Amino acid sequence: MYRAVVITIFLLTSSLAFSALPAPSEIPKAGDCPAEYSAKGNQCVPGANAPFAFVKFQDCPEGYLDQGRYCVATSGAKLAIRRAAMSCPSGFESVGNYCISEK
Repeated sequence: MYRAVVITIFLLTSSLAFSALPAPSEIPKAGDCPAEYSAKGNQCVPGANAPFAFVKFQDCPEGYLDQGRYCVATSGAKLAIRRAAMSCPSGFESVGNYCISEK
């Protein structure tokens, strides 16, 4: 019983640690696709080991690598979305042209 509880706690905490970024998904093709993505029509499709990425709007936020016209998440990246209004949604802070998750 104790062993099952320890394993359950480990799985919950490890999944929470890696759940800050959404799973990579197709992104609009804007030039060459980022590493680990392949071109399919007008989209860049993530491969099995692809990190989260998005089309860059000016400089990439902290925690993201600049790969051509894309910002690609590193292991320490927080969720970043383009700031489209004067303020960011709840749980995000304004950093340049992006809203960065506070978690």
